[in-house]
Amino acid sequence: MSEQTREIVARLHEEVLPARDPSHGTPHAMLRRVLELELPGGRATWEQTDYGHPGRLNPWEPRAIDTKLQPRTNDLRAAAEALGALLG
Repeated sequence: MSEQTREIVARLHEEVLPARDPSHGTPHAMLRRVLELELPGGRATWEQTDYGHPGRLNPWEPRAIDTKLQPRTNDLRAAAEALGALLG
């Protein structure tokens, strides 16, 4: 790729963790989504679950945002919401 080419890479993983899984401990299965964004300025990772109320997703939460991207947190959240909507 040339120096004049810019790229954004997005990976969105969705998994269902079983009831009483050690990662959440609730009596219900839990849906977990992880979005990893690679941008020219760095990386950002977001997570969304239905923890606490099965079937109703909580808002996207940042898990790691490189310093250069932190001023763009609201834009990154909007990207997470748009990409998450594609999963239905």
